[in-house]
Amino acid sequence: MSPHERQAYDHARNGIRLGTEAKYTEAVEAWRLASDIADAHLAFTDMYYWIKSGYGAALCDAGRYRESIAVSMLSRELTLERRQPLSSLSIARSFLALAEGEAAAPHLRDVHNLIGDAIFEQFDQDLEADVHAAIAGLENGGTQPTVDRSK
Repeated sequence: MSPHERQAYDHARNGIRLGTEAKYTEAVEAWRLASDIADAHLAFTDMYYWIKSGYGAALCDAGRYRESIAVSMLSRELTLERRQPLSSLSIARSFLALAEGEAAAPHLRDVHNLIGDAIFEQFDQDLEADVHAAIAGLENGGTQPTVDRSK
């Protein structure tokens, strides 16, 4: 591991620890430090995408939904190719929190395609109907969920 990778990894690991302790603001700061290093020294490496995925999840946990979507989109394509759901899950969770169920639908389906019904464990019960509706499919020529359950 290069010195830059080690430094970014240490910040990310701290972000993970803080997130598990529900210290979401502090976790975001740790992930931001990792992300800054990734931007400057690790662009488009595996670690870069791993950090962006984790940073997007931390932003979502902290309620910074628009930022979470923007950061998670940076790693979404690669993580889907590698069958890793975190970026898509963060995007879906953020859109649902913003009451944008229609925007969440394709990301929920991507996650469901990767992890199956384990997706339901990732959401509170009050969102389960929204997740089911989004996964169920689209109508109107494939542009809208069968049920718009935005809150």
